[in-house]
Amino acid sequence: MSTTGKAVAIASGKRGVLVSGKAAIYNVDGQCAACCIEFLQTWSFTDQGFIDGGQDGAFRAYDDPADVPASPWSILNNGRSLRLDWEDDTNCMGHNPYTQYATATCEIIVPRDTLMTVAWSGMGETQDPNYELMSLYVDGLLVGSAHAPGGQQGCAGMGPVVSNPPPPQQVLLTAGPHTLHIDATTNDPLYHFGAWYRFDLTFEEVPPAP
Repeated sequence: MSTTGKAVAIASGKRGVLVSGKAAIYNVDGQCAACCIEFLQTWSFTDQGFIDGGQDGAFRAYDDPADVPASPWSILNNGRSLRLDWEDDTNCMGHNPYTQYATATCEIIVPRDTLMTVAWSGMGETQDPNYELMSLYVDGLLVGSAHAPGGQQGCAGMGPVVSNPPPPQQVLLTAGPHTLHIDATTNDPLYHFGAWYRFDLTFEEVPPAP
């Protein structure tokens, strides 16, 4: 991947500009290292069943959580981390009477073979386990899923989600575009308050074969 703007020599190679306009460090061969992973487009999001923005559960689709009132999504770490905060339930907190749904999707371009590590964590209800569900896909293949811990404790509070397989998980990305997709739902309007998920991505270049 060559620079798209003026490059200047530095100790580790060259400094240039990505197609997106962001600055990047290139190696001595003029290639972009794995630390220069580029997002081809901004994250895109949907949510349904939320009320804090005055939408009364209506479906919404948007690219920036700041574009809508009270989005449950937050973008962190320059797009490499996300947080999803569920609104409080109807039976324990008397708040949201709807089942909540949320998705996040992004296309990622890697300049060469790259190992992507995906970590996630979250808190879900301690009543029943088949709630606060999450599935994470890379190029349409399921990488990991999670659910509330359950425990028949009613409105006692939240507990760490149970994952299968446990995070973190690693995915080998060949050079080119790849799609990351997160699908999540409370699965009912009950027993969740202060519930959330967080997702973190890191990238490591795969050395070429000798």
